[in-house]
Amino acid sequence: MLAPSARPVEMPSPDRATPHFLLKSGHNMATMADLELRHLRLICAIADEPSLTRAAARLGMSQPALSAALQRIERRVGGPLFERSHTGMRVTDFGAYLVGAGVVLADMDNLLAGAASRVRQVGGEVRIGTGPGTIGPALARTVGDQLPGEVTLQVGILGRLTEDLENERLDFAVLDECAGFPLPVSDRIDVRQIVAEPVFVALPEGHPLGDHSTVRLAELAEEDWVVQPIRDGNDQVVLAKACAEAGFRPRIRHEVNEPATSRELINGGAVALATPTSRNGEGIVVRPLDGDPIMLERWLAWRPAGPNARYAPKVYRCAAEAYLQQIDRNPDYRRWWDLHPEAHRHLAATVAG
Repeated sequence: MLAPSARPVEMPSPDRATPHFLLKSGHNMATMADLELRHLRLICAIADEPSLTRAAARLGMSQPALSAALQRIERRVGGPLFERSHTGMRVTDFGAYLVGAGVVLADMDNLLAGAASRVRQVGGEVRIGTGPGTIGPALARTVGDQLPGEVTLQVGILGRLTEDLENERLDFAVLDECAGFPLPVSDRIDVRQIVAEPVFVALPEGHPLGDHSTVRLAELAEEDWVVQPIRDGNDQVVLAKACAEAGFRPRIRHEVNEPATSRELINGGAVALATPTSRNGEGIVVRPLDGDPIMLERWLAWRPAGPNARYAPKVYRCAAEAYLQQIDRNPDYRRWWDLHPEAHRHLAATVAG
């Protein structure tokens, strides 16, 4: 989920005086030398986003963890990089100087991707990407048991996973697609469907609908919704389309891309779409939507020209095995699964074969 900053920042010209903040002391110069690429990535991500919360989601961190990391960097370099206010984060002159250095990150990313590709060509690493959830760790374990070399897992949003797959930073990715919203991949990518699953709804424990075997979407017309930010996926559009067909417009109150925060908001009374393998508990109940108004397809994607493309059949089988391990996490999904063998008959055949 890391990316170089796209913010246009003027770099200091050679004849310009050294910035005053670099002249404060010899200690500052020493600590500036201690900066690492990961620090620049963090600084650039905050500069590109209007808030720490959004920057944290982009980096795959919690907001408190990002805030603490920024404070450590500012202590290391000896000055404030951002000014905090009720409107968000504004980069200081000092911070702008470092953000400008972020232009080196793109070249470094390309260098590392090329090096990683050459390592993988000799069987050193298989890189897999998935969205948030339990399928990623299960898939990484299964692949690690069946393929040579080291297996690494990257968890991110759909757009970043497809970008990293296209740019050879991933070998395989599990991508999610809702009906009417095709996967954003080029003809350089091969895909094979793993499964089509219904989307459930997460309710706060004690909700009047929590005891129902299924929930009609129209019954949620007066609820506050937690959704993924529109820039990170099409969840909002998918929800709006389904709700329009049910006769109402969803009241989207919270935009969150961090599971722990979403759970807290649901505990507080909001509702959200949920994968059917989501567990009940911790103040949340997950129930099927009546009539399955939203269906999600999961696909395995890979580059047929990639160094590990020869493993695609094995990785697909591993994905099938990993998914089947998740079915019993939610009893309602197990019931749905047993009632709809047509949705997954090929998975059992894949694992058996």
